[in-house]
Order: sequence, then C-alpha cells, then structure tokens
Amino acid sequence: MLPLLATSLIAMTVPAADGPCPQSVIDQLNGLYRWQVQQMDQRMDQVKSLSTQRQRFSPSLFELLMEARQLRPSRDGRYLDFDVFSNTQVSTFGATVIGCSAEIGNSIKAAVDVQAGLRGRSGEPPRKLLYELNKDSTGSWRISDITYLNEQVFQLKPFLQKLIKSMP
Repeated sequence: MLPLLATSLIAMTVPAADGPCPQSVIDQLNGLYRWQVQQMDQRMDQVKSLSTQRQRFSPSLFELLMEARQLRPSRDGRYLDFDVFSNTQVSTFGATVIGCSAEIGNSIKAAVDVQAGLRGRSGEPPRKLLYELNKDSTGSWRISDITYLNEQVFQLKPFLQKLIKSMP
C-alpha cells in the first residue's frame, strides 16, 4: 500500500512535460548548476558563495537558504545536512533540464535530472528535482521552490521554514 501511495504522490507532483522550457528558464538552471559544480570543486565558503547567486532565487527562498546555511549544530542544535541542489550528501557533477509544464500565470515548473555521487563513480541514477520558478517584475525567472522526487517526496521551502524555526 505504501509504494502505491508514494507512486501516487510522485505522479501528482511531476508536471506533464508539455514541452521544452523557455530558454531563459534553461539558462537560469544551467547557470545554477555551473556555479554548484564550481563551488563544490573549489570548496568555497557556502554562505559567501550562495550570496553570489541571489538573483536566481525569489527573495523569500533566498533568505531561507541563507538562514539555513548559517545554522551550526554546536550553536543551534540543528543544521542543513544535505545539498539542496541534489538532495544528497555527495558531489554534484551536473544537471539536465528535462522539460517544463505549461506556464500558468507567472509560474512554471521545470523537471531536472541531477547527476550526483561519489567522485570516481559513475552510473548512479539521476536525482529527480522539480523546480518551481516565478517571473519577477523585470521578466526574469526566479526559483521559488524545489520538490525532491526520489525516495521521500518533499518540498524545500516548507522544510527550511521548519528547520529554521525548530527548537533544539
């Protein structure tokens, strides 16, 4: 019964890939993953590095990401213990935008396959992420939430809100 329920949840959250994504959505997500791979390779400070990507996110999601990245177990009793752009604790090698739902108002959902794993290992199945992007007042697409579709299906924004507000 549980596998059937999980399959049903995934089917409800995955957009019908009505077609290709607008080039500006692809550019936004490709730029995010170019940065992600580079910052992993260079072992940059996560908070400082993320601040260079502010323009890719809605203001509310960006603030949540910054707050969560600053949590420390010794000080706060909790922390962000996975990479939000792959839903793993391993390296990200790249990503492919698979398709998009039809635009509804100023919103679109983009399905992304993320290649992640341990260095030197290949052939891992891609991580399935669903990005929700909203068009801002300048016409730029900004990431407003991410839904993770492997194993346990969940959304990033509510997870971060709960993590930040939790008491140790």
